[in-house]
Amino acid sequence: MSIVTEFYAPPGKAHDVQAIGPSVSVVVCTFMRPESLERFLRSLALQSMPFNDCVIIDASPGDSTELAVREFLQSQNLQGPLRYFRVAGSDTGLTRQRNFALRHITSELVGFFDDDVLLEPGCLSEMVRVHVERGSEVVAVGACAGSVDVSQDRLWKLRRKLHIISDLRPGSYQRSGMSVPWEFLPATNNAVEGDWLGGFAMMWKTRIIQELGFRETFGGYAQGEDLDVSLRARHQGKLLMAGAARVRHLHDANGRPDHYNLGYMAIYNRYQIHRQGLSDRAWRDIAWFTYAWLMDSILLARQFFRPAQIIPTMQQWVGRAKASYDLVMSRWRHEKA
Repeated sequence: MSIVTEFYAPPGKAHDVQAIGPSVSVVVCTFMRPESLERFLRSLALQSMPFNDCVIIDASPGDSTELAVREFLQSQNLQGPLRYFRVAGSDTGLTRQRNFALRHITSELVGFFDDDVLLEPGCLSEMVRVHVERGSEVVAVGACAGSVDVSQDRLWKLRRKLHIISDLRPGSYQRSGMSVPWEFLPATNNAVEGDWLGGFAMMWKTRIIQELGFRETFGGYAQGEDLDVSLRARHQGKLLMAGAARVRHLHDANGRPDHYNLGYMAIYNRYQIHRQGLSDRAWRDIAWFTYAWLMDSILLARQFFRPAQIIPTMQQWVGRAKASYDLVMSRWRHEKA
């Protein structure tokens, strides 16, 4: 059995989801972050919009997260019922946990949020509003997480000068395999179209995301899973960033893979996305991908000015080198066969 524990908690106050528009489910997949999850739930409790249910899929090996959820429910009310599942085995890992959640969703819209996110007031209602106003033309809506910081701004501008990317259009997917952050989007209350949405805060039409599913070959931390599903979804409708829907993404280091695996996924997962996400991919795109990620790996040397980052950076380099080797060998074996 993949389900270790499950329980249902009724809403803390009366609500009428159908009276205000489409039914909405909120999904949070978590792993060893009880404090962050509880903080998210507190921000969810402050949302004015009722929701159909909140579904938590917990892959933690112990019961600390389950206990944190139960303690939260004793002191706080949610606008909708909460369903908690602690899973093991084949249902662990971000993409598998999300697919597990989709098997238990019946609402019209489903929002996926990272456990280390804080919802700003009105976030859910703004995401729903964009869905309702844009109707069938939109498949998913994202929430903004602030502006890019100074160091990242300089790094991305350097990438543009080095032709790693062609421009800094927020939310764009470059043919070099790089995805430009939405943080470059100027403050706006409008809905802005992009090529991809960040997995930390996105709301989908349930029918479409159930058909697409999340790629389970991206196991564990699943770096790039949001980019992958976004590129597959673009053929069915628009991906919009709701400028007035705001979150704070307070990156929690717990539950993240080591630097070697982060480096490995940076190359391996991104190559798979590049190979399958560009329908008209040509040899020029492959050459650009190779150049872009080689230069990006060289740019990691900037971390050597921070002594604490020297070893993690070297681990990332080793992971990227191993991923490159595996991809080359896989291609060679395929051609030989």
